[in-house]
Amino acid sequence: MTKYVRNHSLSNDEIQRYSRQLILSEFGVHAQERLKNSSALIIGCGGLGSPAALYLASSGINRLGLVDHDHVDISNLHRQIIHRETTIGKTKVDSAQLTCSQINSSLIIDTYNQLLTHENIMNIVKQYDVILDCTDNVITRYLINDACVLCQKPLVSASVIRFEGQLTVWNYIEKNGPCYRCLYPQAPPAETVSTCSDVGVLGPVCGTLGSLQALEAIKILTKIGDVLANRMLLVDGLSMNFRTIKLRNRQSTCAVCGTNPSIIHQPAPPPYDQCNNDQPCRKSLLNKNERIKANDLAKSNLSSFIIDVRPEHEINIAQFENSFHLPMDRLLYNNNDEQLSNELRSFLFNKLFRQG
Repeated sequence: MTKYVRNHSLSNDEIQRYSRQLILSEFGVHAQERLKNSSALIIGCGGLGSPAALYLASSGINRLGLVDHDHVDISNLHRQIIHRETTIGKTKVDSAQLTCSQINSSLIIDTYNQLLTHENIMNIVKQYDVILDCTDNVITRYLINDACVLCQKPLVSASVIRFEGQLTVWNYIEKNGPCYRCLYPQAPPAETVSTCSDVGVLGPVCGTLGSLQALEAIKILTKIGDVLANRMLLVDGLSMNFRTIKLRNRQSTCAVCGTNPSIIHQPAPPPYDQCNNDQPCRKSLLNKNERIKANDLAKSNLSSFIIDVRPEHEINIAQFENSFHLPMDRLLYNNNDEQLSNELRSFLFNKLFRQG
C-alpha cells in the first residue's frame, strides 16, 4: 500500500481550511507553517484594527493580541466591522475576541483592555513577532514606535481620514528601514492633528487600509514578497488613485534608532500637553455665561436668533428651526459678499421686527 509522506506539520483540517492559499506557489506549505508558529499584536480594535484582526485570525496565525481601552458604540459600526449591534456597550477587545474566535476557534487570543503608557507597552509588545498600529492617536503612535524599536519588532502602520489613507512598515531591520521618529522627530501640536471623529471617514477606506495591514503582516511573518519598508503607500479613495512614494533612510540622529539614541530602556513619556488631542480644548473664547448647549437652548424659552456657522453637509444632518445659515468659510473669506449682507439683513429684520 502506498503511503502519503508529509514534510510538514499541517493537519488535514488545516490543509482543507487554508487550501486556497496553500496552492499559491509564492506561499505554499512552508509559509503556512511559519504563520502557524507566529504571533501578531493589533493595537486599536477600530476601523483599521477590525479588518486586520479578521484577516489575521482567518489566515492561520497561532496567536493574536488585541489592545484597546474603549467600548463599542453605535457610531463605530459603519466602519468597525468586527463589532455587532449585539456587542454595543462591551469592551472592544471582548467584542473583537468573540468575532475572531467564531472565525477560528483554534486561535489563541490575548486581550488587553487598557490604555497603553510608556510604563506598560514594552511588556506587551515584546511578546509578539509583528505589531500593527491601528490607532488614530498621536501619543500612542510615538509610544508604539519607540517600543517596537527597543524590542526590535517590525511595525505595520496605517492611518485613514476622510477618503484617504497611508500605509508603511516602520523599523523593518532586514531593509534597514526608518522608524516613525526618523521622519517625524517631534510630536505635532494637537491643533494641527485631525482625527476621524473631527472630520469623518468613509468605512471602506478603513477596510482597505486595514486589510493591507494584514497583508503586510503576513508577508513579514512568512518572509514572502517585497515588504512595504522604506516606502509609503498613499491611497485616495475618491479618485481611486494608489501611489507609492520613497521614504528617506534610517537617520543616524534619530532619538530612538540612531547612532547615539537618547531613548534607550523604555519609550519616552509623551508630551501630553503638546500633542494630546483627546483632551478638551484649554482655550476659552467665551465666558461660561455666554455658552449654551444645543439641547438646553431647544428646551429654553429664550428669545434669540441663531446664526449657524457649520458647513452645509452638517446642516443637512440637523438644524435649528428658523436659524440663519452662514458657513464659517463664507464668513471668513467673503468679506465683500453683497448677497450675504442682504440675506443677513433680511433675516435680522424678520427676527427683530416681524416676530418681535
